[in-house]
Formats: sequence, C-alpha cells, structure tokens
Amino acid sequence: MTLVLAFGLILVLFRVLYVLFYPLDLTPEEAQYWDWSRHLDLSYYSKPPMVAYMNYLTNALFGTSELSVRITPIVLSFLLSVFSYFFVKEVFDRRSALVMATLPQLTVGFGINSVLMTTDAPFVFFWSLSVMVLFFAFERNSLRLWLLAGLLGGLAFLSKYPALFLLPCALLFGLFYRRELFKSPKPYSSLLPALLLSLPVLYWNYEHHFVSFRHVSALASKSASLPNFQSLLEFLGGQALLLSLISFLLMPQLWLSSIRDRKKGFFVMFSLPVFVFFLVLSMFKRVEANWAGFGYFALFVLLSVHLSKSRLLLPTYLVSGFLFLLLHFTPLLDLVGLGGLLPPKRDPAKVGVGWSELGLAVSQLRKSQEKIVSPHYQISAELAFYVEGNPRTFCINLGRRMNQYDLWSKDYQGDAIFVDYVPIDQRVLSASDGIIEAREVSVRWRGQEVRKFYLYRLKNLRKVEESMPGSY
Repeated sequence: MTLVLAFGLILVLFRVLYVLFYPLDLTPEEAQYWDWSRHLDLSYYSKPPMVAYMNYLTNALFGTSELSVRITPIVLSFLLSVFSYFFVKEVFDRRSALVMATLPQLTVGFGINSVLMTTDAPFVFFWSLSVMVLFFAFERNSLRLWLLAGLLGGLAFLSKYPALFLLPCALLFGLFYRRELFKSPKPYSSLLPALLLSLPVLYWNYEHHFVSFRHVSALASKSASLPNFQSLLEFLGGQALLLSLISFLLMPQLWLSSIRDRKKGFFVMFSLPVFVFFLVLSMFKRVEANWAGFGYFALFVLLSVHLSKSRLLLPTYLVSGFLFLLLHFTPLLDLVGLGGLLPPKRDPAKVGVGWSELGLAVSQLRKSQEKIVSPHYQISAELAFYVEGNPRTFCINLGRRMNQYDLWSKDYQGDAIFVDYVPIDQRVLSASDGIIEAREVSVRWRGQEVRKFYLYRLKNLRKVEESMPGSY
C-alpha cells in the first residue's frame, strides 16, 4: 500500500505541476463545463449536471483558475487508484492489485481523464466504483450493497448518460452466472436510488422538450452508413492508443480465456458488451475514441491479473510509460526528428493552445465592457474564462448544431466584441452600425500556425437573425 500511495502522490504532484506550468489552456469542453457551473441547473443540453456541480465546488473553494478546474480529475484519479488496489487485492491478490493501481494510470486513456475536467472524469470514477460494488453485491446478495450500487450508478448517470450500460451489463452477468438471484427482491432494490437520482435530469428534459435525448440520438445516427470501414479502423486505432497498444492486443485473448470463470466472467460482462456496442456502431458512423473508454476499468482488472504473472508486464509498463510521456509532451517528437508522425495540425494538444492569448487580445480590444459574442460555443466558453473579469459571453446560432448557450437568454445588444474563426458573417455585420476596430490573432503550436481568430469591435450590435437550430 505504501508503494501505491507513493506512486499516486508522485502522479498528483506531476499533474499539478503540469497544469500550472505547461502551456496547455483549458480545452473548449472544459471551458464550457466551467461556464455551466455559473448557471447551476438540474441538467444541461448535452450532458447531466455532475461536471458543473464539481466545477462549482472547486471554484468556490479555490477561486477561478485552471488548477481549480482540473484539480477534480487529479484527485478522482488518485482516489480511484487507491480504491482499485483494495478491490483487486480483496478479489484476487496483492501483486495483481499493485498492477491495477499503477498500470492504468500510465495509459493514454486514463492519463487524459486524470488531467482534463470533462464529463469522463467523474463518470469513469463513479462507473468504476459501481462495478466494484456490483461485484460484491452479486457475490453476497446484500441489500446494503445493492442499494449502494444503485446510488453509485445514479451518480454515474448524473455524470454521463452511458451509465445506462450498467443495467444491461449486470443483467447479462446475472443471466449467465447468477440466474438464481433474480428470484430475490434485493437486486431490484438497486433501481430505487438510481431512479431517484435520475429524476431531476428527466424532469429537466421534460421541461426542455427532451433536448438531451434528441442530441444523443443525433450523435448516434449522424452520418450513418453501412459498412463504414474507415470509421471502424479509426475506432480500433483509437482504442489501441487509449489502451497503450499491448493491453489492446491482449484484450481478445483475455475475454476468451476468462468467460468460463464466474469471477473473471463478471469483468468480461462489464467490458466486452461496451466494446462490442461501439465497435458495431463504428461500422455505421464515426465513433469518438473516448466513448468506449469507461468499459476498460473492468478490462484492466483482467489485465492486471494476467500481467502480474506474465513476462509482458515490464514491456507493457515501458510502452505505456513512453506513450504517457508523448501524450503530455508532444513537442518531444520534434526534438527527436519524428514530428512528421504527428504534425502540429493533427496534434490533439492543439485544441488546448492559444485560448489565453485570445482572451488577452479580447481584453485589450474591449474598451468599455462591450458584450462578447461568437457563433461558436467553444469560443464563447473560452472567452468567458480567459477574458479579464470572466464576463458573461454569448453564442449566436448561424446554422450550427444547438448548444447550451441557445437555452440561455441572449441580451447582447449594444456595442460588442465579435470573435470567429473566419471573417465576420454578413448577417452579423448588417445587424450592427459597422466595425470600430478589427484584429487577427494567429495561434502557433510547435512552430506552425494551427488556428486563426478574427476579432471585431462592433458599434451598436442589434439582434442577429439566427438559424435555430442547425441540428441537435
């Protein structure tokens, strides 16, 4: 346990220093969720409210800063490592527990969720705790454990909607291994706390014409066509990267060899169905690499047991550690002459650069508390965080998909700062009395321009005619 705590605290220190000193601003999604925390509600357009509530708490405690936003994933990652150690030690053995507490922390997928404050950070945490408690609930059929599993499952649902996978995964395990438990009323009691925690989100959606479900449905069906081999290969490549390659290659063997054992079969049922669902979905449409990531907690339990007795243990740590360093410090590729493998414009890190620079430029352009407006929620969210004084910002919809800003009031009339990725839209310009001042901000990363912003100080901006909604 001392080794686990030391390892975890070293990672906590590394991540805190990384947030404080590495030139990576909040990503647009992080900035958006932070802005949600200034408008507390029962739920939000695209996600449940947990991420906003956690941001509200840390910002109330520590003030507004990048670290106060990202301290949550850092702490949750550390706690999950400790809980995983005790869990695997109880279910299997101490050596497997040491691997479980350390190896996932060095993979690309867990590494991202341990720094960036997106909905995945609380979701993976509560999903993983739910899986742990469900294991013991199935083993002991204790009412207290079933109720606790339902409570944690409800918290997972408040974090992200794929928490619903807990139910079919649990049903599959019960049907294959513990069918007799369905005769007991205790397992069904877990539905009560889960449902109670879900009610506010369901009520909010009822009040807003079920906009969240329309959004999720649109994501699932957008650009659907069969067969889509390109998106399938992209999905598999993304999973290989998230799992740091060796773990990905071992995955099929582990599922096949574990399915007949009830104890290991539990972890198969909480990982394989998730992977298969998104694998099949990727045959129809593009699937983001992180969508299946929550199912890998159970997979890593199987991996830890296997690797603790395998010669592949050291190579797996070495490969994971290498990719872990590249994930955090992509400019290293340029230093060793391998920058062509991941050009700056394809570097995922570019999504988090240049926002503080843009915020400074807008702060300098803003002479007298002009309203700040953009047709992109990403820009509006970033400027809310990085412009001096954290002003309220606005997003006008010029034909893009709906977003949370469309559900809030839009009282931006008057002198305004308009920011876009392209020169000003004629609809916006014609709704004003003209441009007072214009600027451009070029964002460079690893020596190349990766983004450009166009800034305009407008005189007397009136209500812009919006195209609502472009899509969900």
